[in-house]
Amino acid sequence: MDATWFRALLGKRVTITLVCGAYSGCLRHVDTATKAVVLDQVEDLENKRKLPGVKIFFGYEIKNLEILEALPTPSVIKLTNDNSDEKGKLEDAVAGKAFGDEHSQGTCNDMECKDLEYIVIDQFHQKFGPAIFHIKQQNVIGVAVKGINVCRFGKLCWMQISTSDRIYLFDIFLLGAGAFKNGLKMVLEDLDILKVTHDCRLLSDCLYHQYRVDLTNIFDTQVADILQFSTETGGLLPSCVCTLEECLIHYLDLSPTKVQLLQHSAAVLKVNPKVWSCRPLPPHLMQSAGLEVKFLLSLRVALMDKLMMDFTTQVDNYLNMYRNMPSISLGCAEASSLELPYELKELTIIQRLRKEEALKNYKTDENGLLVRPYPRFAHKSMNERKIINIDDIPELESTKTLREDVTEIQNEEIPLLEPGPSYGEDICPPLE
Repeated sequence: MDATWFRALLGKRVTITLVCGAYSGCLRHVDTATKAVVLDQVEDLENKRKLPGVKIFFGYEIKNLEILEALPTPSVIKLTNDNSDEKGKLEDAVAGKAFGDEHSQGTCNDMECKDLEYIVIDQFHQKFGPAIFHIKQQNVIGVAVKGINVCRFGKLCWMQISTSDRIYLFDIFLLGAGAFKNGLKMVLEDLDILKVTHDCRLLSDCLYHQYRVDLTNIFDTQVADILQFSTETGGLLPSCVCTLEECLIHYLDLSPTKVQLLQHSAAVLKVNPKVWSCRPLPPHLMQSAGLEVKFLLSLRVALMDKLMMDFTTQVDNYLNMYRNMPSISLGCAEASSLELPYELKELTIIQRLRKEEALKNYKTDENGLLVRPYPRFAHKSMNERKIINIDDIPELESTKTLREDVTEIQNEEIPLLEPGPSYGEDICPPLE
């Protein structure tokens, strides 16, 4: 039978006669190269028992294939003509409603994602091994999943993994637990590979209880966003977490049209909660799955830069603390080097000012948490709204008294450190 006819039969109930038995099931996938056939809801006709999961039957084993359901009329199923951009794509009116295709007109064009390249891994030979080998060589990868109510009781259908230059879509629905036994478990538990995710809670629950995979070395961008928000608001917390779409727009300045495809897939999921288990999966949903992990690595870098901003600022203060101080005012720096510097004590004042500013710009809920406006990216960050000038920071009374005491000590020891005539005014002798 021609491979085109096989694709036209996807989703239909068929009976396969092998050399050693006969089976019936729902046709889910056909490998045009090896003629391997994948069936779901499989029943062993000879022993009259149902088999769990999906089963793969290789072409050399199949003696006969019988269609149990009537073929649809040409008005329901047809192949697009050769001039179409999606040549050979199956157009099924009934399946289209299940996939949510009634919402997808013009989706790929509007999202500007036609250039998104990804590699689909739906079988163990040919592409699975090289994919695992490439991922194993990475230091940082992006990880996301798709499925039906993904948790310990749900069904995992897809796992998306991104590297610096590739996107892999692992079809867990077809590969089954063997995908983890043959390499994914090793990658996800590798302490030397940082896994970037957005909300790893249900992902971790599903992998641990269904596949005995213990996720390690995780950078969660949703947690990082909460920490950054708390830093911007002087220690206050928001009333809700941020979606991946909002984080991409807020931290990476991506246009809303480029991440609209993620929102579209969420709308399709509401129409059909089992859409990720359908085969073949529509191209716009494949694009959405790839897009979900495409920018995770860049999002991590942007969040790290934000989280480290206060740290780098204080390091700059440390660099300039003594270097730019006139030698006559330096005194015995070694004696006071263990005291908390005034510049670090200013952090408490900065946090108080940020908190006061946040309470002015945000509403609070009944729990005292800040209510983030939606969409979040329409609200500028605290740093963008107000820049705190050093001159605006009030003096600490206790610190001011301490500095005066240090000045008195310095005046008594000036003859010991006062530069001689041969030194310039800005030259400070080395400390012993």
